[in-house]
Amino acid sequence: MLSLAALRYRSVLAALGGPVDKLEMFDFTVLGRREFLANATLRPGLVDMAWDRKVFSAASGSGVSPSPMVARFMAISESMERWAHWQLHNSADRSRYAFDVDPSTNGMAAFPGLWRRQARSGALMEAGERFNLLNWWEGHLPAAETATDWPGVRAAVICSSVPGLTVVLFRRTAEGFVAYGHGSAMDYATACRKAAVEMERHQVVLSGFALTHAGRIDGQLSADAHPIERRSLFFATGAGHELFLERLRSGPRKSPPQPRLVFDGAIPGPWSRYADVWRVVYEPPSDRFLGVEENYFLW
Repeated sequence: MLSLAALRYRSVLAALGGPVDKLEMFDFTVLGRREFLANATLRPGLVDMAWDRKVFSAASGSGVSPSPMVARFMAISESMERWAHWQLHNSADRSRYAFDVDPSTNGMAAFPGLWRRQARSGALMEAGERFNLLNWWEGHLPAAETATDWPGVRAAVICSSVPGLTVVLFRRTAEGFVAYGHGSAMDYATACRKAAVEMERHQVVLSGFALTHAGRIDGQLSADAHPIERRSLFFATGAGHELFLERLRSGPRKSPPQPRLVFDGAIPGPWSRYADVWRVVYEPPSDRFLGVEENYFLW
C-alpha cells in the first residue's frame, strides 16, 4: 500500500506542535534476526492511563521492523489508533463505533495513506484475529497444531468464515516460562511473522518482569491488578500453559460461530491529520474477555 508516513508524520512530534511526546528505539530480536522496536508516547491529556502498569510498557504505540524508520512509523500509527480509542470508547459517540459492543481496541488500525480506506485491511485482520481467538477459547472453533521451521517454536492455526487465518506461536523461554504471540493474515507466512513479533515481545516482558521479581512471575501481582497483565503472566506459568494445551487439544464443544459484522468504517477525529483510523467489529461470543478472570487467553 502507498504510505505517506514521511509526509503525514513530518510534524507529529510535540516539539513541532504534534501529539507524540516521545519516540524511543531499541534493538530487538525476532527468531534470531536483528530488528528494531520503536515506542511512541502521546502527550499527557490525549490518553487515559487508568491503570498502573506493572508488566507492560506505558508507551502509547509500538512497532517492530528490520528498518528503524518503518518501526518508528508503525509505532506512531499505533499511537494514533490508541488516541482514537482513548478519546471515544467512553464518549457519547461510543455506540456509533461499536464501543458499546466491544469497548476495547479490538478491530482498530491506523495507516498514514493517501486514501482513508487503506487503513481497513489492517482493521479487518485485527478483527478476524480477535474473532477467531475468542471463539476458539470459548469452544466454538478448533485449532490445528502445525510444525514450524524454528526450533522449539510450536504453532496452532485457527480458521473460520471471517477473512484471514490466525496463527498462535508459543515456545518455552530460557527461564522456563512460556511466551505466546498471535497474528492474522491472508496467508500463513505473514500471520507467522506477526505472531513471532508478539511472541518475542511477550518473552521480553516476561524476562524483564522476572528480573525484578527474584526470577518469579507467579503470585507477584495482586488480585486487583489489571487482568490483561495477570493473564500475560498466568499463561506463561506451568499451570497456565497446561490450560492452554488442554484447550488446544480439545475439539469445539459448541456450535460454529456465525459472524455478525457490527461496525466497519472510518473513525475520524483530530488524529486524522496524521493517520486514518478504521475499525471493524464482529459481535464477540460473550463478554468474558472483558472480565477479571486471569485464565482467559487474551491480553
